[in-house]
Amino acid sequence: MATPRVQLFSPDELASRIAAVRERMATNELDALIVHGPENIFYLTGYQTPGYYWHQALILPLSADPIFIAPPHEASLISEFCWIDDARLYPDTSDWALVTSDVIKELGLDHGNIGFETESRYLSVDLHNRIANRLPQAAPKYGSGLIEACRLNKSPKEIEYLREAAQYSEHGMRAGIAAVKAGASELDVAAAVHATLDRVGSVYTGLPAFITSGPRTELVHATWSPRQILPNELVFLEIPGCAQRYHAAHTRSVYVGDPPEIVIRAGEVATKALETAKNLMSPGVPAREVFEAGRSVIDDADIGYKQGRRIAYGIGIAFPPGWDEGDIFSINVDEERPLQAGMVFHLITTMRIKGVGAIGSSDTVLVTESGVETLTSAVAPGIQTAI
Repeated sequence: MATPRVQLFSPDELASRIAAVRERMATNELDALIVHGPENIFYLTGYQTPGYYWHQALILPLSADPIFIAPPHEASLISEFCWIDDARLYPDTSDWALVTSDVIKELGLDHGNIGFETESRYLSVDLHNRIANRLPQAAPKYGSGLIEACRLNKSPKEIEYLREAAQYSEHGMRAGIAAVKAGASELDVAAAVHATLDRVGSVYTGLPAFITSGPRTELVHATWSPRQILPNELVFLEIPGCAQRYHAAHTRSVYVGDPPEIVIRAGEVATKALETAKNLMSPGVPAREVFEAGRSVIDDADIGYKQGRRIAYGIGIAFPPGWDEGDIFSINVDEERPLQAGMVFHLITTMRIKGVGAIGSSDTVLVTESGVETLTSAVAPGIQTAI
């Protein structure tokens, strides 16, 4: 095992991750797994780059040393972050299907069962087919979800990074709230948020912060604009933090002036739904029951908003274009799996009410042995106010 300059996890923890994935490979009768997703490569090797738009792949055999494939311009990042001894650099113009299939042949696995992450956005249909066609005696198999299953429960070190990310998110939220005032622009608020995030140590996030005002708060996944904030309107803030590629996020809303009754009531409903869901969350509780608890508070309030399919998604390792692990586990209406200690979620009861705006209410929470711990607790949920 190589010793990278940046060691985010102990060799023992990294070795245990490899062993856990191999156990699942053996159960699924896979002789090798080809890993393309940047989150999964990071989880197993420590390697990270914003340049994953170029080809990178980890070949994980069941019973031989792994091999990492990357283009030459990433060489410095391999020695910086990656523990893999056998890292292969190939020219940018390489035929990556040929490169990958040749490694499989070199390992003597070209007659074996080869797992592909077919649900990964980083494995195209074309690349999958070209690799498989170069291995006519091998059996291409479904390999998605094996690493994700191992990522589901966070280790103590991962939780440490998640706590750090949550603190960054809190600092950014406080700065954003403080910058909200009539006459300021969304750009002013965003500048305050980002300057603070950078100063406290947050690194680039999988999604941007979402900062909107007035009618724009009804837009989902809208970022800041030059729009000026006016008196008597809402400002919505969804602020992420990132520590060592681990993410946390939370949302709050600020009303400029004295909030009307509908805004006050909506804030109370969203907060009650959030706390109701938190109070139910503990190991062994089916996810759908948590969804139903939060949903019923919102729907029964008859406030002009109905809860959708999902009330929370897993959060942890992420690279753009996302900050979530919702593909691994989400708390929704049809999720039967029970919660487990060590799971981390972005729990969301934010409501967007037509003609009113976004009532931001969400937190990053950790499932513990006895319940749930809110990691983003510096600013209480509910409507904040500004002048």
